[in-house]
Amino acid sequence: MKPLSIQFRNRRVEIGISQREAARRAGGEQPLVSGFERGRDIRISTLQKLASALDLELVAVPREYMGEVASVISRKPVSPVPAPEKSLLDRFQVSDGEEV
Repeated sequence: MKPLSIQFRNRRVEIGISQREAARRAGGEQPLVSGFERGRDIRISTLQKLASALDLELVAVPREYMGEVASVISRKPVSPVPAPEKSLLDRFQVSDGEEV
């Protein structure tokens, strides 16, 4: 699994916001985000604010479940498959006047 700082940076880039904007949303300054993304330590309270700014959740997971969690996280989201469009005959009850 990638380091937390890299995961946060990837998320920030994915949603298209700058370090400055991420910091603003978290109530901090851009150098804080830059430092964290380069591997500097930050307080857990700051990490929680930055996670919220990036629409992320910090979750404590028991180690014995990490394999399952990593498996779920690594899956790509599946787009719902649209239902096939019904033909006109399926959409409307068409009768030719004969009884069946």
